[in-house]
Order: sequence, then structure tokens, then C-alpha cells
Amino acid sequence: MTNLTPSEILLALVLILPLVSAGVSFIIPERYSWATSLTAPLLLLVTAILSFVLFFTSEDLQVSAVWFSIGATEIPFSLLLDAASRLMIVVVSTVSFLVHLYSMGYMGYDQKITRYFGMLGLFTFSMLGIVLANQLILTFVFWELMGFSSYMLIGHWMEKPAAARAAQKAFLFNRIGDAFMLIGILITWIQQTSGNDPFWQTTGVICIFLGVVGKSAQLPLSFWLPDAMEGPTPVSALLHAATMVAAGVFLLIRINPLLTEPALTVIAITGIATALFGAVCALNQFDIKKILAYSTVSQLGLMITAIGLGAKDAALLHLFTHAFFKAGLFLAAGSIIHALSHQPNNTLDVQDIRNLGGLRKKLPVTFMVFCVTGASLAGVPLLSGFLSKDSILTAAWNLSHPTTQFLFTALILIVSFLTVLYTFRMIRFVFLGNESQATLHESPWVMRIPMILCAVASSWLLVSLNPLHISGWFIHSFPGAEASAIASIISAVTVLIALIAAVLLYSKQTSPKTIVMLQNGFGVDSFYQRTIGSAVLYFASAAEATDKKVLDGFLHFIVYAHVSIAHGIAWFDQYIIDGVVDTSARLVKWAGSFTRSFQGGKIQLYIFWAVAGLIIFLFFVLI
Repeated sequence: MTNLTPSEILLALVLILPLVSAGVSFIIPERYSWATSLTAPLLLLVTAILSFVLFFTSEDLQVSAVWFSIGATEIPFSLLLDAASRLMIVVVSTVSFLVHLYSMGYMGYDQKITRYFGMLGLFTFSMLGIVLANQLILTFVFWELMGFSSYMLIGHWMEKPAAARAAQKAFLFNRIGDAFMLIGILITWIQQTSGNDPFWQTTGVICIFLGVVGKSAQLPLSFWLPDAMEGPTPVSALLHAATMVAAGVFLLIRINPLLTEPALTVIAITGIATALFGAVCALNQFDIKKILAYSTVSQLGLMITAIGLGAKDAALLHLFTHAFFKAGLFLAAGSIIHALSHQPNNTLDVQDIRNLGGLRKKLPVTFMVFCVTGASLAGVPLLSGFLSKDSILTAAWNLSHPTTQFLFTALILIVSFLTVLYTFRMIRFVFLGNESQATLHESPWVMRIPMILCAVASSWLLVSLNPLHISGWFIHSFPGAEASAIASIISAVTVLIALIAAVLLYSKQTSPKTIVMLQNGFGVDSFYQRTIGSAVLYFASAAEATDKKVLDGFLHFIVYAHVSIAHGIAWFDQYIIDGVVDTSARLVKWAGSFTRSFQGGKIQLYIFWAVAGLIIFLFFVLI
């Protein structure tokens, strides 16, 4: 690595600059915290520009160096830049830059702005590391770094109990998946070094997939993501658009050659179940950010389904388009929250869509962005989401087994139908209806520009020159993605029917009975609390009792025993060992003093000892 090529230097800079941004943010003194809002976005802008340069000019390359050794086995620090990772570094760096820019306005008065931008930089660095890592152990290191930084960002406002709980929940749920992922990595590593066994290969990749289940919020570990909305809205945009939750999908794309048929089946079933679950949950939420969170769960489920169906390029395409329209939706939601939060004497929950309404004239730019990006989410033709969803639908339509083909095609269409419903429902509650009487102002331009760019990136031109067919700019990044004419027609008809149904359902105020049903979440939340929630609390209580009564008791016994033995040894040392030594020293001292008295230099003393010696001699002779 001494003679690096220009492409390798650019690759190193793309990875390192976000880390530099984090370091600079952390060392800037609190009294100069305003400087962080300038340096962090600037460094991410440079990162995004370099990513585009690499995308358009660089060929595939690999950079490797020895990381550490285990015996005779050397573990490399290896980075890989191929078609998929070139695309992803563009997505990650661009969306991260837009979030940094947006945060200059949204987080302008935050008291912990240096820590916020520092964690954003570390988060971006971690995701870029996952994208570029060419070795599973290195991937896991970046994976854990991202878990830590996401914990800090979700809990940025730790003074809010809900934010602290959400951060803890996200951390714990991800640790469950990460434990299985580490096991899977070790199994896969052993398989690669000692020969492939189909059973253990399947076991290894399924364990890795369980790590993806935690990170990408798939069933049954999907419940942390909606709660993570307690963090700042720009963080939500970054989490959902191009980082963290998307990391699991990208990892599956990266390890696709290792996936066996049984593993693909598990992945496909988990993905479609999560997609349907997330869409249903999004339809029954009133918190605008939680609706978008469950929407992300659903869309990630579609990507996972595509991978399970063997269409990894379709999954990558949808990951690409989803990054921009979902970022736009979250940033637009943040614009609404920002505008309403600064209203005097406002006691309403500004994230509850029932407290909003008629904002289309008050916030016209936000309304435009929300409509465009929401339509892309819903799969409306002429937008990027339509093309990427069609590629997933085509993968299901092309399945060879008739039953599987019908089942997955039908379920994907149901998810698409529900997506249109909850998207229209959001727009209906927030922007239509009676006009709000509040005096509102659009967000500053530093927030509007990222929103508008995300809306522009949600058009078909992002991925194709043809609005009804995948071709053009980025086609070499996902050569296996395709959209058949029949799938496009079916998708367009489904969207049209869903729009008609949405207008009929939500053209009037929702009835009180429906509101009660929706607030109960169709029983989903209560079911979760009775089953998973109760089980987790039971095992947590049992673990706590075991820790206090058994483990702590044993440790206390060991400690007390050690202390008692130490006191006994100290007494023995002080009174026995030291006593013998001291007594011997005193005896030697006394004997020395006694013998020294014979040579005192006094005539009287010499006569005394001579007489005494003579008496003792006579005593022994006579006796």
C-alpha cells in the first residue's frame, strides 16, 4: 500500500473524511460550537463529491493490508470497490451531506451540537466502512460502531425519558441480532477454511441473516425502529434512508453467493411477512414519524423479499430509490415539526397528524416535497419508486412455481395497495382539510434545499431515461434488475385502484369507531405486549434475580473468603513470622551486648569477670 493509485487515494479519503469530521466536531470547544455547523457539512460535501468522482471514473479495485494474525493465519483489512459499493458510497455520502446541511437549520439552537455532528460523522464513517468492507470480521467491526453511534444519536436528548428508553431498546434489540451474526460469521469462516458442509453453510448464513433482522428491523425484531423516532428528525432521515437499516440489505447483497436455497426461502418468507406487517402498522398510526418508520419496515421487507427470490439487483435498485424518497419524506416531516414547534403557547402534539391539517398553503414547499416523495413511495408512475417496485414485482412474476408465483405476486400487490392508502392518509390529514389558523413560515433555505433535492431525486430520471423502463444512468450498478410490461401494467392499475379507495376512505373525517380501532393498532401493540413484551420482561426479571441471589451471592462468598484468609495470613505473618524474626534479632542483640561487656576497657570489670570465672571453675572441679 506504499504506492497508492489516484483511485485508491480517493477511496481512502471517502472513508476517512467523515471520521475526520467526527474528530473535529468533538475537539471544537463549546464556546465555538457554531463552527461545527460549518466544518461538518463542508467535509461531508467533499466526501460526496469524491464519491461521485469514484463512481464515474474508477474501475473495480481492492485495497488490502494485514490487519492482525492468529497463529499462521493473517486477517486482512480489505476494502472492495465494485459496482454495488460505488453506488452505495454515492448514496450514503450524498444523503449524509443533505442531512448535515439540513441539521444546520433544524438543530441550530441545540445545546449539544458538537456531540451531535460528531456522532453523525462517526455514523457515516461506520456505514461507509460496511459498504466498502471486503471481509466479514471487518464488516462486523463497522457494524458495531454504527450500533454505538446510532444509540447515541437516537438518545441525543437523553433528558427525555422516552428518548433514553428508545435508545436502550434499539441497542438491546440490535445486540440480539448481533450475537447471532457473530456466531454466523465464525461458522462461515470455519466453513471456508475447513470445507463446505451444506448444513453448516445454511446455519451460518441464517445466523448472519438474524443479524440483518435486528439491524434492518425485520420480524420479530422490528419493534425498536418506530420507538427510535424519539431522536432528532434528521437522525431519523439518516437512519431510514441510506444507513443503518439499509446496511442489512446491503450485507445480504454482498454475501449473496453464500446463500443456500433453504436460507433464501427463510429470507423471502421473513421479508414478505415484514413488508405486510409494516404496511398494516403504518396504516394505524397517528404519529407522522412512526408512520414513516413502519413504512421503512415495510419497504425493507420488500427488499429482503427480492433477495430471497434471487433478485438482488432489484433489491439494490429499490434500496437506491428508497434512500432519496424516504429521506425527503422525513426531512419534510421535520420541516412541519420545526414550523409548529416554534408556535407560542402550543400545547398540542405536533407529530400527531390529527392535530394538523390545511398546511398546503402555509408550507407550500414542504407540501410539494411531501407529495412528490410520497408518490414515489406509493409507486406512482413517472417516479423512481415505480420503477424499483416494478423490478421486485417482476421477480415475483417470473417465479417458476405457479403457487409461489401467485402468492408472492399477490402479497407484494397488497403491500403496494396499503402503501398508497397510508401515504394518502398522511397527506390528507396533514395538508388537506380545514386550513390551519396558525401563522406558520416555511423552514429556512438551508433546510428547504435538501428537501427539494430529495424530491428531484425521486423522479424517474434518477435511474432511467425511460419513465416506464429501467435503463440509463445507473443501469450497470444493477444489471439483473428488470421490469416487465405486464408487471408495470399490474402495478399501475393497483396504484390507481388504491388511490380511488383512499379518496373514498379518507375524503371525510375518520369515524370515532375507526379511530378507536386504529389507536388499538388492530391489536398488534397489545399482542406484542402480551407475548414478546411479557416474555422479555419475565426473562429479564429472572435474569436479574439470578444475578442478585446466585451470582452476586457466590461472588460475595468468594470475596468474604478472600478477605478472611487475607486477615488470617496477615495475623500469622505479623505475630508468628515477624515474632520469630524479632525474637531472634533480640537474642542476637542481647548476646552481642553481653559479650561486648567483656571488652569494656575497665580494670575493675576485668577483675570481676576473672574472679567470677575462677569461682565457676572451682565450683565445677570440687563438685
